[in-house]
Amino acid sequence: MIAHLNRSNRYDTYEVWSEERLCSCVAKRPRPDAPRKTAADLRLEGERLIALAHPHIVRGYELLETDDGPTLIMETLDGETVAHLLAGRRLDTDEVAWLGLQVASALRYLHGRGLLHVDVKPGNLIATGGRAVLIDLSMARPPGRYRRGLGTWCNLSPEQARGDELTAAADVWGLGTVLLEAAHGAPAFPQQEPEFPQLVFPPPLVDGPLGDVIAACLAFDPFDRPTLPELAAALLPHAPGARPWSDPCAATS
Repeated sequence: MIAHLNRSNRYDTYEVWSEERLCSCVAKRPRPDAPRKTAADLRLEGERLIALAHPHIVRGYELLETDDGPTLIMETLDGETVAHLLAGRRLDTDEVAWLGLQVASALRYLHGRGLLHVDVKPGNLIATGGRAVLIDLSMARPPGRYRRGLGTWCNLSPEQARGDELTAAADVWGLGTVLLEAAHGAPAFPQQEPEFPQLVFPPPLVDGPLGDVIAACLAFDPFDRPTLPELAAALLPHAPGARPWSDPCAATS
């Protein structure tokens, strides 16, 4: 082990060295105090990541089983989370559009394999040398009805907040919150769930045609949101001069 990178509610992640691959990798394993279901969830996430192959989705290398439970080995991504990148700044229009195009491509690929991400947010995107990479498929699942509030409060769609049927439109909403934060320079919605949660908070507006695209992603009714192909077509005219938004040599966040 090289370093302990992060501790979430259920998982620990480490930077480790792989002699077989001759490079550093990320190892993800359940916390010692995590619920028993966490191990099964990590195995499922690992199986899915290993089966996926997309330049804007983190690569899963292998799933190891030990006496202490499963460990998922993934690629190391040099760069920083988009959440860290956006702290105190906003992106230019072409950068916002380029970010949206890449994430939309990853989500469309994921949906084509029968999975929703359901937790699209700046903290689950790594910016590395101008490339956005979607991480953390721990909540990914097929379309369907799930518990109320599945996801991260300030990025989840109204139907996630209600516990209604989830479709690809839920991920379009999540991407919309990312693009709004990137364009506006601040999170679209409150970071903490209020004591008496409401389904929708009026988001700040972004001027111009790109603002109209983002607003469409945040339509209250999921049927009023663009599909991912429609979203990509709407973003493309805004990205002719897109350029890298992250230093490829930046330290891993």
